[in-house]
Amino acid sequence: MMNPRALDKNQSAKTSATVSDTTATPDAPSLQAAARHRRRKLLLIAAPAVLVTAVVALKLLSLPLAAGQAAHAYEAGNADGTVRAGQALGVLNMVERYKSHFAVGDGYVLRGDFAAAKEEFAAALELVPAQESCKVRVNLVLTLEKLGEAKEKAGDTASAMEFFAQGSETVAQAPRDCFAPSSPNNDDGEGDALRDAAKRLQDKQSAAQSGGEGGKEGDGESEQQAPPPASKMEQLQESGQKAQAERNKGEKMDEFLEQDPEPHAKPW
Repeated sequence: MMNPRALDKNQSAKTSATVSDTTATPDAPSLQAAARHRRRKLLLIAAPAVLVTAVVALKLLSLPLAAGQAAHAYEAGNADGTVRAGQALGVLNMVERYKSHFAVGDGYVLRGDFAAAKEEFAAALELVPAQESCKVRVNLVLTLEKLGEAKEKAGDTASAMEFFAQGSETVAQAPRDCFAPSSPNNDDGEGDALRDAAKRLQDKQSAAQSGGEGGKEGDGESEQQAPPPASKMEQLQESGQKAQAERNKGEKMDEFLEQDPEPHAKPW
């Protein structure tokens, strides 16, 4: 027969072991709740990185589309479409930022707004790498030339000379590989375009300078020459009339008809 005291000791030991096991090992719901908390924390930590990755991926996917739209709009002569596509490139392309300004400048050229185009091309030239800068430089030079021509036509010679000088300086600052035959910076004939523009700009500056000096000299001469007195004018007129009458009497019609006609310049 088992001793009652021994039985009580065994039950007490089992109860202590059960309590100890329950204290050491959490129940299943507690473990699941802790796991969920850890997952939420990890998601919150990773969310910014995931968002940035998604935005970058979206930009990379949209970039060729925007670039293609800009090129297509420019080739079609669509000024507004070129400007909009260029502005979209400014949002999508954070690496080659100059391309946005370049495309927008092309759109302004199509609009005929050369002042706005100049600002865009100048901004593009500041951002573009030197090894890709010649195409941008050509557009800026041609835009400066157009602005100078407009000022010259309006009679503002001083402003025209300033634009022509800026264009010449922009050509002079071009990298050497703009003119190298085998350079990627000269794939589309950028070197020849810059040379031709430099010559035109130099000719226009020379013409404007000589025209201004000639105009000043002419004005001085006209101011210095005073009209002859009335009596002198009458004497000159009488002498001219007498001389003309004598020449008419001595001339023969057949001699006049045999003379070669005087050449005249064509109107084109």
